[in-house]
Amino acid sequence: TAYKGEIVRARYRDGKYGLFKGGGRYIDVEVVEVTKKMISPTRDTRLKWMQSVIRCTHYVAGAGEIQYLNQSDAPEIEFVKRDYIENSGDAYAECRHDW
Repeated sequence: TAYKGEIVRARYRDGKYGLFKGGGRYIDVEVVEVTKKMISPTRDTRLKWMQSVIRCTHYVAGAGEIQYLNQSDAPEIEFVKRDYIENSGDAYAECRHDW
């Protein structure tokens, strides 16, 4: 959904949509219409969902990410620890889509 001119992922909980602010707090956002294309798994179910679609053999994960991934959901994957990124705020890959 859109929030302040940006496309964001809102989580559905307690009958409404919200953006996670931290510390158990959410910012309520209005969602006009939800389509199947807009739904993505939460981080605790992402690995199992990803394997059902992609069936990867290796997964490169950062230090924080490896802590919450349930590796037993996909024992066939070899998990590789990503190198430390000193300025992680500057590390991104630009991607343009014609969606």
